Amino acid sequence: MSDLAPSGPILTAGSPLAEADWLGGLPFYFSLQLAGFSGLMLLKFAAVGLLLYLFMKRFEESLNWLALVIAVLVLMTGVPAWQPTPRLLDCWFLFLTWILTARWCREPGPHKLIPILVVFALWANSAPLCLLGVAVVALLPHLPGILSEKSVPLKQTNLLILLSVLALMLTPRGWFTPFDSFVQLFPGLFYHQALLSQTIWQPTFLNGVTIEVIGLSILSIVTILFLILKSTSWVETVAFLVFAVPAWTNYDSLGPCAIGMALVLSQSMVAHQFQADFVKWKQAVSPTLARYVFILGILILSWKSAAGSLPGQPQRLGWGIAPELDISILNNTIGPIDYKGTAHGMGIAPTGMLCWIKANHKIQPVRTLRQALLQGRLFEELSLNEELSNGWIFQKPRSDGSWGGWWVRLKNRDCQLLLVPNGDEKTIRALFDSRWQPMSLDASVIPYGWSGELLSSPKIVELLPAKEFVNRDQWIYSLPSPAGTPECSDWWGILTGTSNLTPAILQAKTFRGMKLYTAALRVLHPLLQHNPSPQVIREFQLCQKELAYQEKLNVGQHTPSSLRAFALTQLAGQADEALVLAGPKLKRSEEPLRTSDAFERAIQNYIQGDWETALKTLSGNDSETLYAKAQIQLESGNPGGAKKTFGELIQIYPNDRLVVPSQQMLDSLP
Repeated sequence: MSDLAPSGPILTAGSPLAEADWLGGLPFYFSLQLAGFSGLMLLKFAAVGLLLYLFMKRFEESLNWLALVIAVLVLMTGVPAWQPTPRLLDCWFLFLTWILTARWCREPGPHKLIPILVVFALWANSAPLCLLGVAVVALLPHLPGILSEKSVPLKQTNLLILLSVLALMLTPRGWFTPFDSFVQLFPGLFYHQALLSQTIWQPTFLNGVTIEVIGLSILSIVTILFLILKSTSWVETVAFLVFAVPAWTNYDSLGPCAIGMALVLSQSMVAHQFQADFVKWKQAVSPTLARYVFILGILILSWKSAAGSLPGQPQRLGWGIAPELDISILNNTIGPIDYKGTAHGMGIAPTGMLCWIKANHKIQPVRTLRQALLQGRLFEELSLNEELSNGWIFQKPRSDGSWGGWWVRLKNRDCQLLLVPNGDEKTIRALFDSRWQPMSLDASVIPYGWSGELLSSPKIVELLPAKEFVNRDQWIYSLPSPAGTPECSDWWGILTGTSNLTPAILQAKTFRGMKLYTAALRVLHPLLQHNPSPQVIREFQLCQKELAYQEKLNVGQHTPSSLRAFALTQLAGQADEALVLAGPKLKRSEEPLRTSDAFERAIQNYIQGDWETALKTLSGNDSETLYAKAQIQLESGNPGGAKKTFGELIQIYPNDRLVVPSQQMLDSLP
């Protein structure tokens, strides 16, 4: 194995330690090479569909339609694992281990033992949660209903456990493999919950009311009630807790643990002949009615899933790779640049994109968060992300006595490139006045280069005219096509004629983080017209707050223009407490706003996205009306009209308080 496997991480530069699951991406890579993104989609649907079908096939004879109900709960609960990632492999290997171990229990022997060991060896080299398999081989022989007659000798069971653990060690990590898997199953034993809450290893119920949390809650409650009422063996309770505890405490392990919980529940129902007892309930509840209610629930769940409206699952029904993961623009930006050194990605998606684009390994990430988790350096990586997001540039002492500040830390890493997800406005704003400057405006991941550095500076300078164009020139944002992109066919959009709004909202956040407020409002304009969701209203209000704050600084008074002040007043009733506290803090003026009815109607139309009607309604000739008209003209993509209106305001009211911001806007227009 040591001759075949790599001696250290393949894609990162921060540690010489090898990785156990080094083959985890191989099936998905072959699918991508053979059939592109369609290959990944086919593999995903085939793997999930076949897994649930085999699950139902195993228990449908004894449980009838209850097997389908449990399979649906697994489908809901295991949502995070239903992607072409190693977590999907964890689900499959767990199910195969259960099936093969059950066969071995009925007929112990070498010919039934070898397939189990082969599965363990493949599991350990392909997916990280292989320790769950040891729990299966340790507990399954003792579960009721597995054996019809005599039990398996304890000596043979112990031998199976020992050989399974040894099979897990046939990886580049050797005897550390079970420990690595244990850390990833129970990270709360090694790290503080406050640290894990920033990662995918946070407790599952901290995710709020999402579809997977609902599924986990139902599955857990049903299993607990069944074990309390029917169970006669402590082994069933232990087996349930072995899968339930990591599912409750670690979101990353939710998928395979949901499979394990469902297998324990189904096996217990079969052992205690629950289906036979369930016949008694038919007198109280009509089977036909129950069947129709269940089918209706499945249809509603499928409809909301296709629309991307399930809690915590915004992906719509489609075929291909999500726009948020499209690497084409990022590849065009950093692909031709011959970087050497390291890079830092704010998350696993930016890190993966870098490794895919820069396959020559001349520039590599230092480590992923999962590697940091296993190496005891999770705080180091998360604190660096926090320092970048909060603008903590220079060295300062932390409360624990250590030193923070990203400048020295990135320089010590020889960091040449920063990768920030599109829409991470907090980090983008924190980097605005730093030496790190963006090299793209609309990539799914925004690459940042060090200004003044030979390789990145040309791209940074090249982007400056593009910033001015989207923010000040005659540019209008168009919503994505309902049919999707060449990389992702949006089937829900084709069916309903509606666009996927997620990329537009992320783009507005990015523009706001870069202080391109007019560009952000131009992106939000069609969203206000067609889909004024709470997210859209939030972004619109934050842009208004930022612009109002700028106007207060320019005017030198406590009150911004009536356009911003009245818009914020109208939006105040739609804002939650978090939104009120977000952005610049604006003191309310003690004097009431003096506006005409026509002006108020115009601002109401402006808030609703009907900017054409707003401009027609602004028929007055006072300074506030002219200023509002000019700003809406500019945000509508008409810089020529805005320039003319600003000039008219300055000429008619040379001593007005809005002359200074109007002149600044006039000077910035082409």
